[in-house]
Amino acid sequence: MQENQSTQTAEAEALQAKQMGFLQQGDIDGMVEGCYAEDARIHGFTFRAEGHTALKELIRLYLSRLSTLGERTIDKFTVGKNFIWMEMTIQNTQGKPVKIYEVKFIQNGKFYLQLFGLRQGTVWQPDDFTGFTAPDSTMARAFHSRYLEFHREGDFNGLADDFFTEDAQLITARVDVVGREAIRQMFQDLFAKESGFTPLSVENITNDRDYIWFEATVKSSLGERRVYDVMLIREGKVPLQLVGSLMGALPTEVAFANGTTTS
Repeated sequence: MQENQSTQTAEAEALQAKQMGFLQQGDIDGMVEGCYAEDARIHGFTFRAEGHTALKELIRLYLSRLSTLGERTIDKFTVGKNFIWMEMTIQNTQGKPVKIYEVKFIQNGKFYLQLFGLRQGTVWQPDDFTGFTAPDSTMARAFHSRYLEFHREGDFNGLADDFFTEDAQLITARVDVVGREAIRQMFQDLFAKESGFTPLSVENITNDRDYIWFEATVKSSLGERRVYDVMLIREGKVPLQLVGSLMGALPTEVAFANGTTTS
């Protein structure tokens, strides 16, 4: 199992290197055709591009917007067995730096889904996605509400059993746990240290056939934070959850400050 995961992680790193090679050559067509599945998707909260033609147009637009900005710094780079997760800061002579995050998911040796979000500022211009209509998020909101209810009740058993697959993985800045039982224990430990969990707002939320993605603000005894949360969905449950910070410290950073929780 460990050897298989190591192989998949190496394959993800190789795909990322391949993509960077195309970018350095300015070969967008080659990059999309060589690194993305034919029906691949790049989604944001304000846009969706699907299929090679649309991806090429979006990537060219993105690179043209980046060309007006300055130096880029990688703040976070995590490679898993089927994903690449990155946060980046881009200097901006017109004001505060722009901060982005993106997660790219891999299947059969190519990216099939890429989610692009903003931690601060924007790379886009106001008319870049005129006419975009956000897809219906009813399913995502119902899923999210149920998720919050387990947190409010401190019900780590209900959360683990209702939400996560047996082989699920949950990753934050300080936590990387694999398996439903390890996730159950992590939430049990977290809820023992947290009280007064109160949702404040949901800034963005969306979903597709295989993921739920939201940005939300909550507060508790562990502080107020604004987070982004990506959950892959498989047969109604979560095999992979990635949680990043937009503002404030994640509860796992506060609760487990003396060590990293792994399994």
